[in-house]
Amino acid sequence: MESIGGLDAHIKSLKESVFLPLTYPEIFSKLGIKAPGGVLFHGPPGTGKTMMARALANSCSQGSQKISFFMRKGADCLSKYHGEAERQLRLLFAEAARLQPSIIFFDEIDGLAPVRSSRQDQIHSSIVSTLLALMDGLDKRGMVVLIGATNRPDAVDPALRRPGRFDREFYFPLPDAAARAKILEIYTKDWKPPLSKKCIEQAANACVGFGGADLKALCTEAGIRALRRTFPQVRGGGTASKMR
Repeated sequence: MESIGGLDAHIKSLKESVFLPLTYPEIFSKLGIKAPGGVLFHGPPGTGKTMMARALANSCSQGSQKISFFMRKGADCLSKYHGEAERQLRLLFAEAARLQPSIIFFDEIDGLAPVRSSRQDQIHSSIVSTLLALMDGLDKRGMVVLIGATNRPDAVDPALRRPGRFDREFYFPLPDAAARAKILEIYTKDWKPPLSKKCIEQAANACVGFGGADLKALCTEAGIRALRRTFPQVRGGGTASKMR
């Protein structure tokens, strides 16, 4: 998880609540500790929620221990056919249980489980009810952890945020100057020649309001512009032989 900058506190907490229970379940069993069954990530777009889930799964899979990782976009789980979305959810949880230890990650979960209301259509209400039932059954499924991510936590049905479902919540804020500098260091670590610390700090201070995705795009654009300056013939449609 070294590829994620500015979220050290989140990484430490997630290792305790997700990594350790999945990799050392016998310790939790002996101590009689119940590991969280679900974790909710929320915060502005581009702050590392999806990247954190992927990095967590990769970190858990190091060595001989392998963690199955299932990722779904909230809206992608929906279907125009009645009952199909619920069936796919049940199949997903069953597969995760079969291949445990495993992590199920729902990105943009507000699209899958929005707040239920009298005006909400019956299809969404049925999907939310199915998801709640599946989350309540995680204890019987073994080592399966559910992670949800959303930019709009208030749009997620509140029943999902009760203890026993999403037990832990992590807010992903926009990075401060120090966190932005760390993110820039990660994205530019392979540059030749390397950027000076002063240059990185100046860039970080100038990028107030940038998220991790914005900083990645900035580094990509900087690399493209460096390529144009070094090989101007590329922009003019030159051939590869001219570049040599």
